Amino acid sequence: MRTGIAIVVGVLLFALALLIEAPATLVDRWLAAASRERVRLADLRGTVWNGSGMLWLAPGFAGARIQWHLDAMPLLWGEARGSLRAEDGNSPRAVFALANHGFVLRDVEVALPADAVLRAVAMPLASAGGTLGLRSDALALRSDVFEGRAALHWDGANLQGPIPGTRIGLGDVRLDVVGDGRALTGTLANAGGDVDISGTTSLASDAMLAEVLVRPRAGIDAERSRSISSTLALLGQPDAKNGYRFVWSARLK
Repeated sequence: MRTGIAIVVGVLLFALALLIEAPATLVDRWLAAASRERVRLADLRGTVWNGSGMLWLAPGFAGARIQWHLDAMPLLWGEARGSLRAEDGNSPRAVFALANHGFVLRDVEVALPADAVLRAVAMPLASAGGTLGLRSDALALRSDVFEGRAALHWDGANLQGPIPGTRIGLGDVRLDVVGDGRALTGTLANAGGDVDISGTTSLASDAMLAEVLVRPRAGIDAERSRSISSTLALLGQPDAKNGYRFVWSARLK
C-alpha cells in the first residue's frame, strides 16, 4: 500500500515539475494558432510562466524582445492572466486577463511600424509608412459588454501615391474609442498631411462598421489635389464637397 502511494506521489511530483518547467515554446505555439501563423516569437528563453522572445510578424518583421509573466492559479478556472513588456523598458507593454467570456487590458502601450502590422493582418496598403500604436489605461469586454477607452494612432502616416516614387501624406491619424456597453464606438480624425480625414467606427461582439470621409486638403498644389482625387475616386463614393466616402462593414459571428 505504502509503495503504491509512494509511486502515485512520485508521478504527481514529476508531473508538477514538468508543468513548472513548461518551455516558453508553448507560448509561441499558442500565438501561432491564435494568429494563423501571423504573430510568432523567436529566440525563446525561460518557461511558459516567465519567459522572453523576439516578436515576429509575418512576412518577416522582427520587433523588440518581449518579457512575459503568466499566473498559474487563474488557469484553474479557465483564465489566462499576466503581463508583458519590452525588455528595454519601452513599448510594447500590457497587463491582461483573457477568458472565454472576454478580456481585460490595462496599462497598454504598443507602437510598431505600420507596414509590418498591416501586412501581418493581411491588409497591405501599398507600402504604408509611419508608426501604428495603441494606448489604453483600461479596456474590457465582459460577456458582450464593452467598457473603458483606447486611442489608436498612426503617426507620420503615408501611403504610396498613384505615381511611382510619390507618396500621399495622411498626417497623424487618431481613432479614439469608448466602450458604451454594447459596442466600442470611435471617432476618427487626422492632423496635417495631404488629405482631411474624418469618420466614425463601431465594433460590437457580432459586427463592425466604419464610415470614413477623405478629401484633398485645401491649399495643397492643384495638380497634387487632382491626382489624389483621381486615386480616391477609384476606391470611394464621391460626396458633394470634393470628398470621397468609404464604408466597411462585416458580421463577426
